[in-house]
Amino acid sequence: MKAPLLVLALALTAAAPASEQRIDVALSNFKFTPSTIALVHGQRYVLHLTSSGGHSFAARDFFAAAAMPAADRAKIRDGKVELDSDTAVDLHFTAPGAGTHPIKCTHLLHASFGMTGKFVVN
Repeated sequence: MKAPLLVLALALTAAAPASEQRIDVALSNFKFTPSTIALVHGQRYVLHLTSSGGHSFAARDFFAAAAMPAADRAKIRDGKVELDSDTAVDLHFTAPGAGTHPIKCTHLLHASFGMTGKFVVN
């Protein structure tokens, strides 16, 4: 009787999805903290964006390449996430293939003042 339970326990452990790694990114005048986000291809993540002012988090190529649930993809419009002041957004995704993907705030002059960054996937 113990052997079937052990087999079941092992099967459930093997079938359990890999845990997500949380990445916190703060959007403030005029920066992303951190500005470089290092990822591993195929790893699952939750990107937790917080904004202390009205900002956007635009990463069109990255968002197009990353696998994510439809509910989270719906939070992205024209390759960016808009955040009002003192708001937060979570995006669950699996990192795409290796490469570097730019990030910027699309609000007037914010990128010019340094509100840029990048995803680096290895």
